Amino acid sequence: MTELTSDVRVMECAEYEHIDVDPSLWFGEGHRAIFNSEINGKDVLRVNFSGGVLRLQATSFVGVIPINDRLVLRVKPRVPLSNLTRMVIETGHSVLALSAFRDYAGRGTADDWAMDRYTDALLDYVDEVLDAGLLRIYEQWEDEGHFPHGRIDFAPTIQRFTARGIPNKAAFSWFERTVDTAANRCIKAAMEVIYDHLMKAKKKPRKGDQGRLRRLAGQFAAFEEVGSDPDYRFLDDSKVLGLAPLPDSRSYYRPVLDLSVLIVRGVGIALDLGGEDVQMGSLLINTNELFEKFVRVSLAKQARANRWPVDVLDGNTEGRVDLYDVPDELPAPFGTPLPAMASRDAGKAQPDVVLRTADGTVPLIAEVKNTITSDKALPDRGHVEQAVTYALRYGLGFTLLIHPWSKGVKGLVYVGRVRSIDVYDYRLDLSSEDGVDKALADMAETVAGLAGIAPIQPPTVG
Repeated sequence: MTELTSDVRVMECAEYEHIDVDPSLWFGEGHRAIFNSEINGKDVLRVNFSGGVLRLQATSFVGVIPINDRLVLRVKPRVPLSNLTRMVIETGHSVLALSAFRDYAGRGTADDWAMDRYTDALLDYVDEVLDAGLLRIYEQWEDEGHFPHGRIDFAPTIQRFTARGIPNKAAFSWFERTVDTAANRCIKAAMEVIYDHLMKAKKKPRKGDQGRLRRLAGQFAAFEEVGSDPDYRFLDDSKVLGLAPLPDSRSYYRPVLDLSVLIVRGVGIALDLGGEDVQMGSLLINTNELFEKFVRVSLAKQARANRWPVDVLDGNTEGRVDLYDVPDELPAPFGTPLPAMASRDAGKAQPDVVLRTADGTVPLIAEVKNTITSDKALPDRGHVEQAVTYALRYGLGFTLLIHPWSKGVKGLVYVGRVRSIDVYDYRLDLSSEDGVDKALADMAETVAGLAGIAPIQPPTVG
């Protein structure tokens, strides 16, 4: 799918799909590729020569990718967008933020992941507003006294003073410019919500939160003359809601008002490729890392819910072990014992998922790979070799690969045996929003069975 927006060509493809793009859109002088510096070197796109044609290939990053000022690539995930949003939220997965802008649709409740995205976007928008100038309106004030200024209001002056024989007093009115407007009260309310979110996170501080709080403190100082509106009466204002136009000179308020309304209403965010609710920086999601995290987090939730006698660990961190042993008696194939490199660095065996009991026994390890599987082709050989090596290291007679299902057989597949190690492959079906919970329960039941964990709840039927 290709569309042309002004002078920018927008093309669409799926994860890992090759796409034919006219080289004039991404090649410059000297036959050098012209890529946005923010994606250069991040394996967001690959260039290869296929079928005699120079082609671009999407990788595991999904989202809207501004390749350069002439070309934008929209990479769609293989799973439904609703499931992708759920996976990001449940895992707390980080995203790669780009400066190019795109539209997002607001939906659901504002979870912590959404609030983190909102926080950075709002801070940037408020800085832009302060640089360009706060919206001000003229507000009429009235008073009476001996020293009038502004405009003398003759009718009330005659009624209250002249008719009563008071010649030296008058009623008067004047206009003052103020920043205490509905639009600014809306933005300030959103800033207060963001402040509460950041303060809540102080119990588990995250990188950058202190800097965000400092920025927010400076912005609050700039909004000092803007009143608070705890009842959110500004939501009745047509300009705030976008039902009436802002002054042309203050059009830069529209994005920040749209975002502020989402924040104060507690609306969440959907990672749709389209949408008109709010404009934020483009977000790219690495689905390889996301799928691995989602499988591990989901298994951990199932383990707690079903009271498995094991912990579900990340083998990249707490579940890993040394890959090499150093024997007490070193081998001496030519008469002299050879020193072991592993005595200096034993390496690490670090499966994506490790099930470990309280006494340290490991009944199962799994490698999670976000690649396409087929009934007609064996799993990637490198992935199998890695999984078999880890099974040997943990003293297991089998190993498990977990892939997202794309077509063919779902669930557990027996691949074959590598010497003493049986290789299984589980195909997890995330293709529909309604079936995710059942698919996760089925995967957990299979993992428990392979690990020798007696089921406490009856298996799901599908």
